[in-house]
Amino acid sequence: MLMFRRHLLPWLKVLLCQGLALAIVLALLPMLPEGWRFGPGWVLLFEGALAALFGLVLRLPRIFLPIQLFLPLLVLYSDALPGWAYLVAFLLCLLLYWNSATEQVPLYLTNGRTAAALAALARERGARSLADLGSGLGDVVVRVARACPDVAVAGIETAPLAFALSRLRVALARAGNARIHYRSLWDEDLAAYDLVYCFLSPVPMPKLYEKALREMRPGTLLVSNSFIVPDVAPERVIEVEDGRRTRLHVYRMRG
Repeated sequence: MLMFRRHLLPWLKVLLCQGLALAIVLALLPMLPEGWRFGPGWVLLFEGALAALFGLVLRLPRIFLPIQLFLPLLVLYSDALPGWAYLVAFLLCLLLYWNSATEQVPLYLTNGRTAAALAALARERGARSLADLGSGLGDVVVRVARACPDVAVAGIETAPLAFALSRLRVALARAGNARIHYRSLWDEDLAAYDLVYCFLSPVPMPKLYEKALREMRPGTLLVSNSFIVPDVAPERVIEVEDGRRTRLHVYRMRG
């Protein structure tokens, strides 16, 4: 059920938003005065904007908003696009979803409420250092660094485009306690952190937990967004009041 919500449900919402937007556009077009008729490109751009608005209402992840906006145009003008445009799109996807094939870890984005809950946990436990394993576009790193200026926050990322964008985001945020490292999470020494956060997938969780047990100090925390460690009961589960009904599974390392 969890995998359905994470992988299929967003795309079903995309189709629902596009269908609703198309129905509204088709209903409005005959009502427009003759002088107000627009070309198909502008009509489809309006439809995409409506679909993106519906996506916000349905709490779709932000990464789906440009998809909603431009999907109708891409469908209409797919034959008119030059061949190199598809190559560029493929390369961008490759650079952004670098870890999906090798590590079976999709790009999951942590929302603001979850990052706030993570920052609250860091303050509650008196953490002085925090790592986000697979930090993506840097949402957690920037938000926690701003909320907890006394905590050194590190993002660990190997997808080249995500790494570059998150480095730029940290630089623009001017958060002196935030860093992004181009490094595999498997090569990162977890002993340096009081709190380690991850939002990966079910596949690497057993191996990651074993690594945490070997490297993390007693009393430090491993926090997994949504995905559990099989056969290991978390010390605590934090329920986040967001559209995803996010659950943070908190594992405390014991000596």
